[in-house]
Amino acid sequence: MRLRTTLLLGLLTGCATPSASKPEETPAEAATPASAETAPAPAQNPDLKAMAARELPPLSKQKVSAPDGSFTGEVEGAGAPGFQQQEGVLILSVPLGTKSPLTCFVYAEPLDAGGALTRLLGMVGQHTEVQRARTTDVRLVNEAPTVYAEAQYLVNVPRGKAAGQAKLMVHTHEQVPLVCTHDELGYTESFKRVTSGLASSLKAAGEPKPAPRYAEFHVIRLQGHPVGFERRTMNVVAGGSRMTEVETSLFLPRSAKELLTQDTVSKELADKEGRLVARDYARATNGELDIQMSLEQVKGREYHYEGTHSGKSLKGEFTATQELATEPGSARVVREQLLAGKKKELTMQSYSPAANPAAPVPQVWRRESPEGREVTVEMGPVKATLTVDAQGMVEKAVVPMGGLEMVRERVSVSGTP
Repeated sequence: MRLRTTLLLGLLTGCATPSASKPEETPAEAATPASAETAPAPAQNPDLKAMAARELPPLSKQKVSAPDGSFTGEVEGAGAPGFQQQEGVLILSVPLGTKSPLTCFVYAEPLDAGGALTRLLGMVGQHTEVQRARTTDVRLVNEAPTVYAEAQYLVNVPRGKAAGQAKLMVHTHEQVPLVCTHDELGYTESFKRVTSGLASSLKAAGEPKPAPRYAEFHVIRLQGHPVGFERRTMNVVAGGSRMTEVETSLFLPRSAKELLTQDTVSKELADKEGRLVARDYARATNGELDIQMSLEQVKGREYHYEGTHSGKSLKGEFTATQELATEPGSARVVREQLLAGKKKELTMQSYSPAANPAAPVPQVWRRESPEGREVTVEMGPVKATLTVDAQGMVEKAVVPMGGLEMVRERVSVSGTP
């Protein structure tokens, strides 16, 4: 998937021309059930509970080296790993000493976590009766967002129904993107250990990509369960301007058997005073691009927007009634106005294509008390309670969703904003 590379067009060469290339398919072998336990359904077979609880002790480390020399690493395994090329993807197979090997797919292009997970779960469902699909963990591995999920299923066998469990991992590293699967009941924590160890060890050939000036990683939870992440990076570019990139992926339960996934990436260029110069925004729902918008400053508060939104082409201009908010600009206003006690409430305008692709959207910020760093933000019908740090950056956001509560919390930070 290419949301991040799609965004490069708007900020580097003017407004992006809306386009969506068909994503390459993950090889079907990634999620084709291969080792369902040939036994009656769980309710009729108490042994399945013991099978589901199986784990592996630490295995010996095996060297991993791509045939073309593009990366190296190591992985726990019961024997030497093997490689094969298929459909433009490098496939790594690692024997674990169980019925099924660990299978990993290494891509040459960046992945969007939600789109990759949607395709994997879809392939499981093509061959089985999925009983439960859910994410099990979200973490940062080798400085890249990493998502773990599982699909519990039933499949027809000569004696009736067999139970199976496909464990899935998507690792969105920019240089060595990785998808791993293991189709066998049990070994859930072992799968996480082995795949996180592999992802941590991978090193791309050539010079490493420079670390951003500032980076932070947030985990998103719904009623305490991990359902997404947000990663933010900031860099200083020519003339003291700031480039901010925000990558967000959500994996929301639509039902016990199905997830709604959404990937969003935005790139924002702010001048040294924190004023918005340009912004690119792309969103894919269940792997399909549904919003791609670019905004570019004409002069002052006049802006030109262009792109597609929900299948419709849009193009036009608007004049904002005040400076449009940016990531560094908003943090500075919160720090200097709300936290300093100069104001209890302020209104900012932002460009949010998901809310309105053709005009700015007002945000009302309030400090809840003279002590502490808790503020509220209202944008239309959405109200969030935020905890900010001393710089005005968001540490935690709590958003009510009907009778539920979604919490986005910062778990990692590096550098200086």
